[in-house]
Amino acid sequence: MFHVHNNCIQLTRGDSATLTVNLTNADGTPYEMAAGDVLELTVKKDANDPEAAISLTASDSTFAFLPETTEGMAFGAYRYDIQLTHGSEVYTPVVSTFTLTEEVTWSESSGE
Repeated sequence: MFHVHNNCIQLTRGDSATLTVNLTNADGTPYEMAAGDVLELTVKKDANDPEAAISLTASDSTFAFLPETTEGMAFGAYRYDIQLTHGSEVYTPVVSTFTLTEEVTWSESSGE
């Protein structure tokens, strides 16, 4: 299961999902990704953790979660943000919660 509501992401461990980010300019018009723009999605158990549980990069506005993206992660609540780098400028348009939910069908190699 993959669900996004008010920027809060809920994903079942081991599931595939695609997250498309719709950014807007300050005037409310859609932001068009430019050549060289990079979007980064980072998930951590706590914002102060030195290492990310998930780190995805996109040069367009779409992130792909593969089954191995969440393999071995503990179920529960995490924090995530999405950061846009445009030349020397950096923007963080999304900071929210990421919940990794239980899977019933799993193999011993997937963790818990």
